[in-house]
Amino acid sequence: MSLKTVKLYVVIFSMTLQGFSQGESSIPSLSGLTDCDIKVTRTFSESSLYGYINGGAELYLEYGFDTLVVSELHGGGSDISVEIYRMKDDEAAFGIFSVSRFRCNGGPKLTDHMCRSAYQLQFCKGPFYVSIINDTGNEADIRLSNEITMYLLERIADPPFSPDKFFAAGVNEEAMKSAVLVRGPLGVFNGIPTLSDILGEETGYSALIVREESKTIASMRFVSDTLAAGFVQSNVRGMPADSMVTSSKSNVSFISPQHIMLTIE
Repeated sequence: MSLKTVKLYVVIFSMTLQGFSQGESSIPSLSGLTDCDIKVTRTFSESSLYGYINGGAELYLEYGFDTLVVSELHGGGSDISVEIYRMKDDEAAFGIFSVSRFRCNGGPKLTDHMCRSAYQLQFCKGPFYVSIINDTGNEADIRLSNEITMYLLERIADPPFSPDKFFAAGVNEEAMKSAVLVRGPLGVFNGIPTLSDILGEETGYSALIVREESKTIASMRFVSDTLAAGFVQSNVRGMPADSMVTSSKSNVSFISPQHIMLTIE
């Protein structure tokens, strides 16, 4: 092996390592906050997540979990808890957000996907799902939660989750307010349990589910042709492969070998 060849291998290996490290988004630090003091910060990995979310960790793992950083803050006389989940990708982050939001109130829209209530502010952007919880629900704590959110958003360079990979024509803002993204039975049970009989114990897919008038539409992207075909065969038997209708008024059509559209009336 020549010296030039060795150098070439070294350069390629170095570039590969650099590309890998740059591809993982860093969890933003809260140390730059001026209106809060950080009392405690804890970090949880995939193996230690059970110690923080007893009984709920499986849901995060099903979506694709990487790291959780929990910071306990004190500001304005109140205590604030900030949970920053770094998921495997933006779909996983939006998925957790979509099955966690509940009774969202109004207020200023700070990013595409957020949910605000008196005691909690949730949002997702890129691979991050963030939950900010206060203990009073008063105006001062809501305002502080907004400030923490804006601080974090400025430090997350990744774009928000886009539904365009699932629906080529896009999904309107109103429909996205109730859209649910699932990757397995736990997500289905927590987000849209009425589809449990159809989606069952299936895994190996990501499905963005939206409601359109009286219809529920699930855009399902599988990791392989085999899994997509297997799902169709197990749910729709004896029908043409390109467009099928079940006895429960469910229409299935192929967008591609790994992408199907399921419409339920």
